[in-house]
Amino acid sequence: MGLFDFLDPIRLAFENWLISTGLSVPPSSTLFMVSMSVVVSGFSGIMNRVILDLDQLAKDNDEMQKHTKMKTKAKETADRKLWRQVQKGEDRFSSLQKSTMMKRMLPSLLTIGPFYFVFNTLRHAFQDKPNLALNQYYVDGICVDSSCGVSAVLPFHVPASFPLIGSWFSPFAMDGSLSVAGFGFFYFLSAITTSMVIQKLFGVNLSGMQNPGMTGR
Repeated sequence: MGLFDFLDPIRLAFENWLISTGLSVPPSSTLFMVSMSVVVSGFSGIMNRVILDLDQLAKDNDEMQKHTKMKTKAKETADRKLWRQVQKGEDRFSSLQKSTMMKRMLPSLLTIGPFYFVFNTLRHAFQDKPNLALNQYYVDGICVDSSCGVSAVLPFHVPASFPLIGSWFSPFAMDGSLSVAGFGFFYFLSAITTSMVIQKLFGVNLSGMQNPGMTGR
């Protein structure tokens, strides 16, 4: 029994809507996935701005960086006076480390549930049999590489022999000069790209800290 089984009626309704509107097959699925990534990243950015005291986090981060630099210098120079200063500040440094780590984790703990539900719902919608039957890239009813739940036709070809990521693409784009991206990879690619833009807009980076120049907003 899954954690979100009680939401199955909502998930099924959303899946049926995606399939009936054609948003689960290319090219509509490509734009839809990017749009969903913007919504998810935007929600994450808002949560970070609302929950975190970014000014205080930035100050704490600066203090920890200064302590780390002083510790490095003390080791390199063997300066006893400087090393005593480092030792006096160790408790403060450890406290700040634990505090900032917990603060940065809080938005993630509050958003992981909704994010998982969205991802799981989309995965089912893109990979369930009713949708695959409509997807021309679902070759002969067999999943080939990442062709299950294809979300995007890419304007270039990625050979399977390409180092590290070649197997993430499928050659079944009905055109030897193109490749297609499955749901999982394209969702990941969209999320990474849009989150970078959203983080710039909200002034929050992946670690929950303010981006340079955002202090005082």
